[in-house]
Amino acid sequence: MKKFVIAAVAAVALNTTANAESCASNFSGFYAGLQAGMNATVGTVKIDGYAAETLAGDKSNFKVNNGSKSFIGGLFAGYGMGIGTCAYVGGEIYGNFTNTNNKVFDTSDAAIAYQTFKITAKNNMNFGAKIRLGYTVSPQAMIFLGLGLEYARWQVKCENITPTNVLTQPQTVDRTTKKNRAVVSFAPSVGMEMFMTKNIFVRGEYTYVMGTNQKLNPQQNTGLPANAKPTSTVKVNNDQHRFALGLGYKF
Repeated sequence: MKKFVIAAVAAVALNTTANAESCASNFSGFYAGLQAGMNATVGTVKIDGYAAETLAGDKSNFKVNNGSKSFIGGLFAGYGMGIGTCAYVGGEIYGNFTNTNNKVFDTSDAAIAYQTFKITAKNNMNFGAKIRLGYTVSPQAMIFLGLGLEYARWQVKCENITPTNVLTQPQTVDRTTKKNRAVVSFAPSVGMEMFMTKNIFVRGEYTYVMGTNQKLNPQQNTGLPANAKPTSTVKVNNDQHRFALGLGYKF
């Protein structure tokens, strides 16, 4: 009986060790894949001093939150290795195409020279690199945390719109100011991936891309009152919440 118990314990220990090694080794190596999902952009637009000084001595400030959703899709590739029984560490690079187009209208100063601003923030692609720290919950499944940086080029456009006729108010663009800026943002993520076959895996991942700040000073309509000072400052900040599904192959 004693020998049977010893043999049973040894068998369990060997099986546990084999599974542990399998957990660590199954995810080790080079991999690449495709990903696609939804990108939710949450923006804050602040306008200081639309007409800093008018005949009435007014100063106007405007702040609004806005959001938009867009499709995102791209490629990823990386390398990782198991550490100890169930730990994992690796590095990954990725690139995405998107059609982010976040818009907001400022109508707070319609009574001042009948003007309004239309602000648009656009982004078409991004590139990133991250460190992945994982824990294998089984030989086929792993949860992971990503710590990365993402590069994106944003364009902020501000259109100063004025009506050609105060009564009918058809809208015409009087001035347009654009500014392009390349931004590197901190982009942490969390996700899970699972092997469907020996080499093919699927993953789900949520990424939070921290704010991209831009500031520009648009020109105002020259039809303002004689003593008006066009000293507007438009500040735009965009955060992104992204959820993507991926299909990959481990070499």
